[in-house]
Amino acid sequence: MKRRIVVPGEKLGVVEEFIPNEGIREENGNLYSLYLGSLYEKDVKLSVRPFKRPVLPLRPGEIALGEVRSADRSSYNIHLVALIKPRKALLNPPVQAVMSKRPPNLGVRPSDILLVKINSTKSGLITVTMNGPPELGVILSFCPVCGAPLRKGVGYTLVCENCGKVYLDKKISSRYGWNPFKEGMVAYAKKRSTR
Repeated sequence: MKRRIVVPGEKLGVVEEFIPNEGIREENGNLYSLYLGSLYEKDVKLSVRPFKRPVLPLRPGEIALGEVRSADRSSYNIHLVALIKPRKALLNPPVQAVMSKRPPNLGVRPSDILLVKINSTKSGLITVTMNGPPELGVILSFCPVCGAPLRKGVGYTLVCENCGKVYLDKKISSRYGWNPFKEGMVAYAKKRSTR
């Protein structure tokens, strides 16, 4: 049985290769993780077991890792999965947040993984923004045409090496391509998951 850490929205395979179980969603034949947790692969069956819930509440000014889940006319719905700075904490289940479609928050799409700053937690509504230091913004994005991960090009461009599309409409983090779970969060996640 293989095991590794996955984030929400991460593509895990296709239905022709694997049978999805708990913690996995299927969309257009592709399999995606629903949680921040451990991916378990046994034969052709995949499942994701989420990490345990951390201590809350969230505080304005903290930097969080989130996935864009949907968008409406004026805002994006974000699932926050982890706090990165100054606290390191896993949020399971993900915490719902809202991000306005005002600059610099434009151009993100569902399944984009972002570093955001918590703006407000008033009245139970958590609002976030990508406005602030250069580390805030998109850290992982997938091509909406073919689903392949995009690589960072020159400046604020993202390029799909699979189909050749170029995207210029996102605020890209200075840490694009960074995986926070390889730099300290993995050890924290393993400690939390064994409690």
